[in-house]
Amino acid sequence: MEHYNISEAIEAQERYCKKNCLPYFAPDDGICYRCNKNIYEKIKRNGTSIERGISVEAAGTNLITGCPHCSWSFCE
Repeated sequence: MEHYNISEAIEAQERYCKKNCLPYFAPDDGICYRCNKNIYEKIKRNGTSIERGISVEAAGTNLITGCPHCSWSFCE
């Protein structure tokens, strides 16, 4: 089961990028430059039951290139 922890997810993404020699696109503090929401926080979308955010597990296994809340790209 996925869990959400901002500081752990930031560290997981840093380790993943370093281990795989990948560029680090995610905001250093996890706050999206466009919507000002934390990308590592599970947030329910307004008026829906849809929850979005990047879990610790996802941050440790995928290159983060955009915001899960507003779809803003961090690498363009």
